[in-house]
Amino acid sequence: MRDFNGCAHTTMSSDTIYKEVVVVGNGPSGLGLSYMLAGNWPYYNNVAHPDEMLTARLHSSRHTRSLIHQDLKFLSQGLEGRSNNPVSVLMDCLTHPGADAGLDTPQLLKWRPHADKAVDHIVLGKGPPGGAWQAMDGNVLTISLNSWMELPGLEFRRWEARNGSPVTSTRRVPVASVAAYYRDYVKLMRLSKYFRSGVVVTSVRPIGGLASHPGEKIDSEADTATCHCHCHCHLSARWAVEGYDTVTNTPFLYVCRSVVLATGSTDLHNFLNVPGELSHPSWVFHDLADFEKALTELVKETPGIKEGYRTVDPVCIVGAGLSAADAVLSSRFHSLPIIHIFRRAEVSPERTLPENMYPEYHKVHQMMRSGGEGYPEYSAFPQHKVVDISAGDGKKVTTVSPSGLQVVHQVSLMAVLIGSRPDLSFLPPEFQDGQALAVDPEKTLDCRSNPISVDPWSHSVNGAPVGLYAMGPLGGDNFVRFLLGGALAIASDIYSERKELSPPHCV
Repeated sequence: MRDFNGCAHTTMSSDTIYKEVVVVGNGPSGLGLSYMLAGNWPYYNNVAHPDEMLTARLHSSRHTRSLIHQDLKFLSQGLEGRSNNPVSVLMDCLTHPGADAGLDTPQLLKWRPHADKAVDHIVLGKGPPGGAWQAMDGNVLTISLNSWMELPGLEFRRWEARNGSPVTSTRRVPVASVAAYYRDYVKLMRLSKYFRSGVVVTSVRPIGGLASHPGEKIDSEADTATCHCHCHCHLSARWAVEGYDTVTNTPFLYVCRSVVLATGSTDLHNFLNVPGELSHPSWVFHDLADFEKALTELVKETPGIKEGYRTVDPVCIVGAGLSAADAVLSSRFHSLPIIHIFRRAEVSPERTLPENMYPEYHKVHQMMRSGGEGYPEYSAFPQHKVVDISAGDGKKVTTVSPSGLQVVHQVSLMAVLIGSRPDLSFLPPEFQDGQALAVDPEKTLDCRSNPISVDPWSHSVNGAPVGLYAMGPLGGDNFVRFLLGGALAIASDIYSERKELSPPHCV
């Protein structure tokens, strides 16, 4: 047993670590929140915003105070943007003013350090800081512009210049550059002490147990030992987070007042759930990078494809999203014939992708709309479903049309790219891998169509015990430019609670 935090009346097991906040996930969501919890606060810089009403609200509030302590509901009213979370729209308006109108305008925030306000926290991640960005194909260009990928305190273009790259205007950049930016961000912003990489979280649970059902909140202060002096010690903890180090296999246990779910949306691939889908991993892929590697090997094994004197069976691509579009583009680059299967009847480019900036995706959507007419070696099958995958006398994919007609296609490779979902199996079983916390608990948790239900002003999880938050894709924000809204909402709520609890006076 050891004395903890100078609190004479409390002791805790030597293998238990107390933190005020534990963040599960070290992608850009976790990075942005850590920056704020480290005491770096945003302030309005008094420059007028294109939205005159927002400017008026900013000036009518106590704009000399940080946004951390402002009325976020008041500031967010009437704003419109490409996020369903109002604080995310507010922060986007302040960090990327006029972005949707094509403007590249300096942000209207300045960030000030308050080292004395730092919250003791830890950010846990399986890999290096940056999360899923570290596992993506580094050669692919980002969907978002470079300035939309940056986090507070470190302009992306200045970081590029620091690393020997020319400072350019706003543009899309390779994923590898973004991944390196996020790795460097933790070091350059002096956040390393708050990060623990190479760990897997196996359990996140409220101390004292759950309520009888997810919609009923528990009084965690009453259900756990109470620290009457409100010191920041383990007696004030409401949550326990367990896991292990992937290198040493050493287990760990954190107890904390608050847990932030920031794991992103790419942990698990979605499946068709048809016969044979998982029986042929050598030619049926659910990951774009693996599929692209297989394409390269196929071309190597079949010389003459690009020259046109050798043919192969087509590759089959299932899906209508951006990953499927990337698979189509990669297959065409290698001059391979393509069978493209998708459920949609009407295909239109995502509203967030202007044609002048994303011509390649608009080209794929044009191919999909035309059914492949006018595009040699490309065949589109809208409103078709895959019903069977087999490999007897060849690799075969069976599809069914809207009229019920079944067709067997002989293929070389297959890519099933129909989205991904988060892995929240570490939550208590009552939360059903997060589904019980979704906006519609009767449907599968989906970061785009059915994210976790959060309070719009604090991002606390609705229907969960006190102290659980969700942000980023889990909370419905699927683009980096909107992540700071969730970070601000959570940091504001945590600092507000801190203020309500008198400063620690351990006896």
